[in-house]
Formats: sequence, structure tokens, C-alpha cells
Amino acid sequence: MTLPLDPHLLQLYMIAVCVLVLAPGPDSLLVLTRSIADGRQAGVVATLGICVGNMVHALLAAAGISALIAASTTLFDLLRYAGGAYLAWIGLRSLWSVWTSRGAEPAPAIEAPPSARPGRVFVQALLTNLLNPKIILFQLAFVPQFIAPALGNVALQTFILGSIISVLGGLYLAGVAALSAGAARRVLSSPRVRTALDGIAGVLFLGFAVRLLLTDRKFA
Repeated sequence: MTLPLDPHLLQLYMIAVCVLVLAPGPDSLLVLTRSIADGRQAGVVATLGICVGNMVHALLAAAGISALIAASTTLFDLLRYAGGAYLAWIGLRSLWSVWTSRGAEPAPAIEAPPSARPGRVFVQALLTNLLNPKIILFQLAFVPQFIAPALGNVALQTFILGSIISVLGGLYLAGVAALSAGAARRVLSSPRVRTALDGIAGVLFLGFAVRLLLTDRKFA
């Protein structure tokens, strides 16, 4: 079956998406930290949660719901505040673990902290993605540039292009999970290194939260 996509626009889209996928953001940071802290399986589970979130965003964009959210000041602000608060919560929790570890007796080098449950990791990754209104704006401002209305079925084209982001992003994040998990044992063998990792992750998540709260609705 032939896809209703313009081949030339699709080639340009693939190149652009590959560049965008490599840009650091809360999704990649979450996969990185979960993989290092809890192992490769946790990183893969987080990747699946993010991919599902991206597929949901693609469906919402194809159905026109994303446009309604972006056009509504109230809905967009609610999503923006919820996403910012959630990222801030993740960051503050990481910083809290750094604070509580101060003055504590170092754990043995061979002892690693208990791993997070897969369901919890999946939900955390899913919410991190779904509560990010910047992805909605991306779907509305970036994806339409590669749609060919003359080919018809704009909604299907929108969904397919959005799904490509999910697939390519998932492959990249799975690679991040595999590579970072390989270094997990060495990282976790040093309590000081783990504390530093938690501190850096906390500051970065708080930074993403602030950036998200400053996002405006202009996408045209």
C-alpha cells in the first residue's frame, strides 16, 4: 500500500527529525537517569512510555484536538502548569535525595539502591511526555510543513509523520538506555558519583520545568 506522503517532503522530514531527536530534553534525560539508576530494563520501559506518549500526541494532532488545546488559553495553560509542576517535582525529588544523603554513612560499594518498579517508570515517562505542551506546538508548527494537501487525507499524513517521530525517537532513546546502563555498575559503585548525578539531574529537570512554564502559544 502506498503511503499518502510526498517522497521529497518525507526525505526532508526524516533528516529534520533525526536532528531534532538528538537534541537534549526531559525525555532523553529521564531515560538516561533511569537507565543509570535502575538498569537497562528501566531505560527501555521509560522509552516505551515516551513512545506511547508521542503516539498519543500524533493521534491528538490528527484528530484536531491538539489544535483546540493550543487555541484555548485555559487548556494550554493548565497543561503547561501541570507539565512544569511535574518536571519540577521530579527535579526536587532528585535534589531531596542529595540533601538527605548529606552526612549519611556511605553505603558499601557493591550495594546498589533498589530498582524502581517498571510500572512506575512507565507512568513517569508517559506523563513527562504527555504533559509537555511544547510537543503539541511542535506537532502544529513543524509537522504541517511536510504535509502535501494535494495528496488528500491530511489527518492520516499528520498521524504517520507524528508516528515517525515516535519510532525514530524510540530507537535513539533505546540506544541511550543501552549505553548508559552499561556504565551503571561503575557509576553506582561510588556514592559520591551517584549523589552528583542526582544533583545534576535535579537541576536540569528544574531548568526544563522553568523553560516549559515560559512557553507561549504562538505556533503559526
